[in-house]
Amino acid sequence: MKKEFFQEATKAEIKKKKQVEISKLADVSKIMPDEFAVMPSFIPEDYETSRKFMKHGPEVKIARLYTLDRAIELGQTPLQLRESAFDSMRGHEFCGYSFMPLGRDRRKRKVALTECLEGARIFAYSHQVPATEIKVKAYADARRVKKDGAEVIVNVPSREKDERRMEFKLMSIPFIDSPEKYAIANNFGSDHSCGAKRYNIRYRYVNEKESSGVVNACCHEIAAYLELIQQEWTQNKNIVPLQMCMFAIPSQKTVDFYLKLENNVLVADAESEDKLRKPSRAEKEISLWALVHALGHDKTFYADKARDGDVRSYKWH
Repeated sequence: MKKEFFQEATKAEIKKKKQVEISKLADVSKIMPDEFAVMPSFIPEDYETSRKFMKHGPEVKIARLYTLDRAIELGQTPLQLRESAFDSMRGHEFCGYSFMPLGRDRRKRKVALTECLEGARIFAYSHQVPATEIKVKAYADARRVKKDGAEVIVNVPSREKDERRMEFKLMSIPFIDSPEKYAIANNFGSDHSCGAKRYNIRYRYVNEKESSGVVNACCHEIAAYLELIQQEWTQNKNIVPLQMCMFAIPSQKTVDFYLKLENNVLVADAESEDKLRKPSRAEKEISLWALVHALGHDKTFYADKARDGDVRSYKWH
C-alpha cells in the first residue's frame, strides 16, 4: 500500500463525484475537484497493451549530437534542447523522450514524463514529511571527474509503506564547468534496479534503427538527482548539476494536471465490470504529452520559481 502522500482516489471514490464532459485531453485541467470525466481509451491501436506502448511507442527525440565536438559547437544545455524538441513535436502520442550518450556506450537513454512527475513527488515528499530526506554523498574529488563525471551514492525513500529505503549509485554526473560536461550529462547511468527497471525488457522492432539496449530512467533516480541539484547549489553554489540536468522538471500546473488524471478521470473499458477503470500508465503519459502540445514546454516542464515556487514545496494534495 502506498504512503498517504502518494495515494490517489479509488475508482469508487471518483464515481461519487459529479460527471462532466471534456472534448480533449488537455481539458482535464478544467475539471473541478468535485467533478470527474470519462474518456475513451486512447492508446494507439497498433499496440496491444499499455505496457507494449510504453516500450515501443514513438518517442520525442532530443537532438542527436553523437560527438563531444558537435555538442560543444552547439553549446546548448539539455533544457534548451528539450525545449526545442518539445515545442516542435507533432501530435502527442508519445511514450517518453530519449537522448543518446556521447562515447562508446550506445544505449539510448529514455525518460517517461510520468517518471519525471513521480520523481518530483518523491523529492517534495522528502522535504515536506519529517524524517524522509533523500541522502546524497558525492565522490567528486578525483582528477577524472572533469572528464568522466562524479559518482554519487544516494538513499531514497520508498512510496510504499512496507518497502525499505533504496540505496544506489548515480554515475556520470556533471560537477565541473568544463567542455566535457556535455558528454558526461548524456552518459547518465546508475546501478539502481527497482521493479520498474528490472522488468522493462525491450527488443526492438525490425524497422527500428536504434539498438534494443535502452537505459530507462526511473522516478527514484530522478528524485535523487533533484536532491543532488539542491545540495550542490545550497552548499557549494555549484549550478552545473542543474544546468546539465537531463530530466524534465514539471511546473505546478503540470502537477495539478497529473493529480486530476489520478483523482478525477476514468476510462471507458468494456471488459471491466462497470465498464470503467483508472487510466493506465500509458494513458497518463499520452495525456501529459497532450498538455505539452497544447501549452508548450515552458508552461509545463520548466520549473519557474517566480511562477511556481520551489519544487520542494509543490502542492501534491
